[in-house]
Amino acid sequence: MAPRDKVEYVLLRLTFLPFIDPLYPQMSINRRKHSPSTSITQVRDWFDRVMSYEKSKLPVNTHLRYTEWRILTGNPNDFIVEGGCKFDKAIILVGEENAYWVFYHNFPTHRRYEGNGKINVNFCSCCMPKHYEKIIDYVKKTISKARRPA
Repeated sequence: MAPRDKVEYVLLRLTFLPFIDPLYPQMSINRRKHSPSTSITQVRDWFDRVMSYEKSKLPVNTHLRYTEWRILTGNPNDFIVEGGCKFDKAIILVGEENAYWVFYHNFPTHRRYEGNGKINVNFCSCCMPKHYEKIIDYVKKTISKARRPA
C-alpha cells in the first residue's frame, strides 16, 4: 500500500448553552489547512501535544487538513463525565488511529478531563451532524471502562 500524502483530522468542538434546544443543536463546519490551535486558547497545550504526537507518526511531506465542527447544544448529558463531573466544553480530535478528548470549563481553570482511546469510527467528516452523538457515547463508554476497578 502506497503512503498517503494527505491526511485529514476531524475536530469536534462542543459547547453547552442552556438556551439552545437539545434536539436542535447549532452546527457549523470549517475546513482549513493550518492548525486551529490559535482559536483554542484554554486547551492549546493539550492540542499541540496531541498533534505533535500524531505528526510524528506521519511521513515528512504529508499535507494536513483540519475539518472543524463547532456544535452548540443544550443537551447537558453530553458534558457529564464518569463520576458526575460536569463541564461546559468538550473537544474530540479524531486522529489516524486514536481519538483524543478533553472536557473543560469556559472560564480559565485547571480542572479538565483528558484522555484517548481507540474508537471504532467508520464515517467521514461530512457525516458528523448525524453521528457526533455516537462518538460522544463511544468516548463515555471508553472512559467508564477505563475507570472501572479491576
